[in-house]
Amino acid sequence: MTAHQCTRQEVDVYVAKGDRTGRRRLAAGRRLGARLGVVTSVVILLLGALTPTAAHAGEVVCPADITQWRLLDKDYGLARWEAYRFTLLSATPRFLVSDGRQLDNNTDQPVEYTIVSSVSNTFTVSNTVGVNVNVSSFLTINVSQNIVMQRQTQLGVTLKTTVPPRTRLIAEYGVEGYDVSYGVEAWRTAWVGDNPPPLNVGLRCVEWGYYPQSTIAPTHIETWRLRTA
Repeated sequence: MTAHQCTRQEVDVYVAKGDRTGRRRLAAGRRLGARLGVVTSVVILLLGALTPTAAHAGEVVCPADITQWRLLDKDYGLARWEAYRFTLLSATPRFLVSDGRQLDNNTDQPVEYTIVSSVSNTFTVSNTVGVNVNVSSFLTINVSQNIVMQRQTQLGVTLKTTVPPRTRLIAEYGVEGYDVSYGVEAWRTAWVGDNPPPLNVGLRCVEWGYYPQSTIAPTHIETWRLRTA
């Protein structure tokens, strides 16, 4: 049996078929490569999102003037701490009124009055917003050593005074105090041990926020105050 001699037409048909098959394989390979490229891009993006950068925004050496630490939690000896630094913005003296009287003398002669406090009020330094800190020492050091965190005015405190002729006298009972505005800066860090970390070892902290605060701050000075109206 002699070998079949392919005609030119048959060769052309075979080549055409092979060319179509090759093109299909090439197109499939391109589509697969494109899909792999997309998957690779997604993986790279995810790795970039999950891998922290070396220069994390907000990560700094813990400030040396931190004045307060708070333990957040502890796991296998590694403790997470939150640190605070305070900045005084303003402190304005203010008399915190608990009780008051209006004394009118409509005569041409001085008139003596005796008044007694009959209302009791409690004045308290408000809780800080956003953070859990104790501001007692900060206020006594930076505003006044007379500040207390809470003061309740007394009942039955007597005042004797003379009102001049044709005068209205306002007598107010209360405590000396301040309107205080201050800021709290917070950081967080991790440290091994039960004690707060030292500040001279180059430990790095993550900035955790700035919290402006506003409060009244009573003192232990309680008195009557007189003024004319």
